[in-house]
Amino acid sequence: MKSPFIVFKGGKIATPLGVRRADVLVDSKSGRILRISSHILSKGARAINCHSLILLPGAIDPHVHMRDPEDTSKESFSTGTASALSGGVTTIIDMPCYRNPATTTIPAYNKKRAIARKKCRCDYQLRFGASERNQKEAARSNSPSLKVFLADTGSELSCSYAAAARHFAAFPKEKPICVHAEDSARINARKLRFVEHEKVRDKISAQIACEKALKFAARAGRRRIHMCHLTTAKEVDMCRRHQNATYEINPAHLHLCIDDLRDLGFLGKVNPPLRDRTEMKRLWRKVGDDTIMASDHAPHLPRQKKSGAPGFPGVGTLLPLMLQAVHSRKLTLPRLARITSYNAARAFSLSGKGEIAEGKDADIVLVDMARKWRISAKNRLSKCGWTPFEGAEIYGKIEGVYLRGRLAYDGKKVLSRAGNGKEVK
Repeated sequence: MKSPFIVFKGGKIATPLGVRRADVLVDSKSGRILRISSHILSKGARAINCHSLILLPGAIDPHVHMRDPEDTSKESFSTGTASALSGGVTTIIDMPCYRNPATTTIPAYNKKRAIARKKCRCDYQLRFGASERNQKEAARSNSPSLKVFLADTGSELSCSYAAAARHFAAFPKEKPICVHAEDSARINARKLRFVEHEKVRDKISAQIACEKALKFAARAGRRRIHMCHLTTAKEVDMCRRHQNATYEINPAHLHLCIDDLRDLGFLGKVNPPLRDRTEMKRLWRKVGDDTIMASDHAPHLPRQKKSGAPGFPGVGTLLPLMLQAVHSRKLTLPRLARITSYNAARAFSLSGKGEIAEGKDADIVLVDMARKWRISAKNRLSKCGWTPFEGAEIYGKIEGVYLRGRLAYDGKKVLSRAGNGKEVK
């Protein structure tokens, strides 16, 4: 009988406070980290040689659209969480479905939870959706967070400013309201002047809506608010001035800009859009210890992209892209550990997650920073079958991913089965 104990020997552990070489003792039965020390005897335990590796806490992606049960031709909880594990993401927070059915009622939310329980390969949390009139139902949904779309989504998952303000007042203040901030009135006016997506949904539309959402939160008292996928430096500054705000940045907006649309073509459409190179550089300079990285994993099939569907697959490239940023010296390993795991765990009350520490879940990613590899749709495993980063050569090869002490991805294939994921409350 195999021992449930594992010792990760001699690796460098990245924490928000620094990097140190130490051994990590894990109990795969309880799924917890038991001890971290400079030397742990491996007698009676399986020893894993990590001397050439970095140990990172499992990444947390707090913004994904797994399309289940809305449209599983694009993605499902099973395929999407496989993609997550291949990229070192051990916990996801899934956004509400737009339709079939929209996750705006308690029965629809509970139906989705039942599906996730059977299909998820990594740990997960689900987010309730705000509509124009479901303030009371959202408030009693028991969801850990709420998603408010201030831009038109072509579904009931959209809110006017007045409806959003009512959600800010009704939803429990200790739970974050997550906002997609783009000003519908400005977007609709600009449709009359421009054809280009990035000009119609310009950065000013995002900044207007961001400012209004933060004002709603301030008026609601000590209301927690989380701003999704910020694309401009000004929006980050707005959030930093608000005491109870957190914010996220999508790695795609740090690595792609309008210039890349020449190569991406119709695949490059995303909401909010890619910005110009100058704004992308400004956004990079705003990445700090308070940043949360989130992929806004929004897969569509190529034929759907050709018809104008906005969104990128991204859960499988979130951590790899930021590892490349470490290689390029844009980030340090401690900051990486903070912005890809620790901050999200704190912002969304993900108990036991977010760091390699005694008593925490043994969600551990083993990385060889010296190894170069090439991103492809094939190795990112999303059902949609493409990535905007196809062919990119990057440093930082993920050699293994452990979910609660059990090997979930061995560097080549996903070992965690559908249903192995747990809902984090």
